[in-house]
Amino acid sequence: SMQERYLEALISDIQQTGREQRYTIHTVFCGGGTPSLYSPQQIDRVFQACRQAFNWKPVEVTIEANPGTVTAESLQGYHDIGIHRISLGVQALQEHLLQSLNRIHSTADVSQAVQWARQAGYKNLSLDLIYGLPGQQLQDWDDTLDLVLSLEPEHFSIYQLIVEPGTRLESQIKTREIHLPPEGRMLRMDSVGRQRMRQEGYRPYEISNWTKPGFHSRHNRIYWQDRPYLGLGCGATGFVNGWRIRRILHPEIYARVLNKGGSPISSCEKMGFQNALRDCLMMGLRTCWGVSFRRLTQRFPEFNLAKLRYALSELPDNWFEWKQENAQPIALRLTRKGADFATTVQHALMESIL
Repeated sequence: SMQERYLEALISDIQQTGREQRYTIHTVFCGGGTPSLYSPQQIDRVFQACRQAFNWKPVEVTIEANPGTVTAESLQGYHDIGIHRISLGVQALQEHLLQSLNRIHSTADVSQAVQWARQAGYKNLSLDLIYGLPGQQLQDWDDTLDLVLSLEPEHFSIYQLIVEPGTRLESQIKTREIHLPPEGRMLRMDSVGRQRMRQEGYRPYEISNWTKPGFHSRHNRIYWQDRPYLGLGCGATGFVNGWRIRRILHPEIYARVLNKGGSPISSCEKMGFQNALRDCLMMGLRTCWGVSFRRLTQRFPEFNLAKLRYALSELPDNWFEWKQENAQPIALRLTRKGADFATTVQHALMESIL
């Protein structure tokens, strides 16, 4: 079966990567589509390959799952093989809204999945939500928030819908077959979401991510702190030794190449100074930890704090705050006001360093 061929290819990919270098693995995220369509036994084979290829010491292992694709047994099985965090792709609860995302699940599926996960022993659940869906009303968003907050997960990721170029969604919007909510409603949804999260004791540690104390995603923090990670499997992107490495996108071609002993890499891009700096600033500014000057200076010896201060003096003071230690600035982070102008701040920082 295609599933079996793909698994074998993924295992070859892991073995090839392990032969290059015996990387130490601290966190694992099984994502990209619907890994919950694979059984716990199949995913365990992937983990076994990782144990042989790498220095395998994960402190956090997450699987992405769609509410309609899990059972009490599969969730128990994932827990038994060492996956202790689940990210459930709830997105929305209204069927007409889910259709535009090609998702089919009901409110009952979501509550059931959370209940099964708790029974299986999961103490770290994250729910993904999307607002700004075609035809979404404020009432829909309120109802969704009511239900998901009543489930009391440890973590939420809340994104505004991004219409990717070349997708069916984009052409439906262009031909006015469906309509996105007006800007004002989008802003209202954003502020209602933030308000409700805070009321229920969640705190943002990154512009789109909310957590109860102690449950931030350690894996995501690696991206935001601009640290290296491996991307294995079709369509995966990794960031290793300053190189952005992409794998073949199409699963059939990916499997065919690997099962013949070929390399699954489709492109490698050495991150130039400007791009690397842009990513480092953009990712850091989005988080509550901010951009650490020590890390900036390590990665970019040309970085100059005085020039940075000068660039920021052009911007409103209430957009950012300096974190101090022994009266020395150690990091810069955005305030809630500044978060709305993240791109403007990022441009000013880029100017100051280039």
